[in-house]
Amino acid sequence: MSSKQLTAAVFACLLMLAAPLAAQQENNCIKCHSKLMPNLSKPAKLYEHDIHNSVGILCNDCHGGDPTNERRHDRDDPAQGFKGKPATADIPALCSKCHSDATYMRSFNPSLPVDQMEKYVTSLHGMLLEQGDTKVAQCISCHSVHDIRGASDPGSPVYPLNLPKTCSHCHSDKEYMADYGIPTDQYEQFATSVHGVPLLERGDLSAPACNDCHSNHGAFPPEISDISAVCGMCHVNNQQLYRQSFHAEIFEMMESPGCVTCHGNHGIAHPTDEMLAAGDQSACGTCHAQEPDDPGFAVSLAMKVTMDSLNGLMHSTRELVELAEQKGMETSDLSLELRSMRQNYIQTRTVVHTFSDSAVAASARPGIEQGKLSMAEALGLLKAHEARRWWLAGATLMLLIVLGALYLKLREVESEE
Repeated sequence: MSSKQLTAAVFACLLMLAAPLAAQQENNCIKCHSKLMPNLSKPAKLYEHDIHNSVGILCNDCHGGDPTNERRHDRDDPAQGFKGKPATADIPALCSKCHSDATYMRSFNPSLPVDQMEKYVTSLHGMLLEQGDTKVAQCISCHSVHDIRGASDPGSPVYPLNLPKTCSHCHSDKEYMADYGIPTDQYEQFATSVHGVPLLERGDLSAPACNDCHSNHGAFPPEISDISAVCGMCHVNNQQLYRQSFHAEIFEMMESPGCVTCHGNHGIAHPTDEMLAAGDQSACGTCHAQEPDDPGFAVSLAMKVTMDSLNGLMHSTRELVELAEQKGMETSDLSLELRSMRQNYIQTRTVVHTFSDSAVAASARPGIEQGKLSMAEALGLLKAHEARRWWLAGATLMLLIVLGALYLKLREVESEE
């Protein structure tokens, strides 16, 4: 075989290998829809960035039809198998054909869950959809359509930083939610809350979004008995102490929603010691009479006194340590002791969930004792600094006297000469 024949044979083989690849990549749905009017061409343009497109899933996998067909699809021709736009009620089942098939999904990402549909049918959204309510959220309401992205993609509507806004599209729309009888200010409250500010303003992905409390595919408002467990997923120690307290039993008897009773839900503010005191910020005072004669309120006031003692001692000690440091004294050990006091203060705040003034006092005792010792050490450093100043002043004075005497002696010697 000549070199020309060999070259021709290799080229023919390359064409044969390239032909199936070209056929596989051929997608007349995209080619045709890209040329249509804007409202019909938008899906084709969006699909360029869709996660399904990136793994080779074509339009026909959801809409039916033949993407290699160069003729316009005909809805009335059964042979073409064109399904068109799925009905809202059919979308979860359509998505679950792939996403509930563990064998099929394993070929894309073995770590992806395949129980989304099982959870969705137990959710409030899923149950209402089953009853014929097509206004409720289903797959594309949250994940978008034609430009679906992975949940870890910052451009995805379900990315943690975007999720609250995604939920608010429905839940903040008063007119849309009018038939359901639930508040529509959840996003407004959440955005200014102790959870929302770090998530939405600082981009802290460790802060909870809507699905961390309500779940995602199985979204359901937490029942009264579930709320402490929901909060306890993050606030483990608080939940354990609360469950062991007498308040847990009383709240259950009163059908009071645990953590929410004191802290609220979507608009949770940063907790302060003022929640134990009298006044508008009092959490205890919402149930108990804000009077010392009320046994429950007396306990809260006792806890407040303990917290104030620890907090006041910690701040006073810090001021003395900072002053000593400014004066050039060695304060590294005292700085470590202050950190220990701070940790004790945080721990004691957690112990407040026992609703026991004696438990809070016992928890604060090591911090208070440490604070007294640290304050004494800081005062000692300041006294030592003051003593050094007097010593330096005395030494300087003595040096000046000696220099003066030498000067006078030199003058006397000069005059004799």
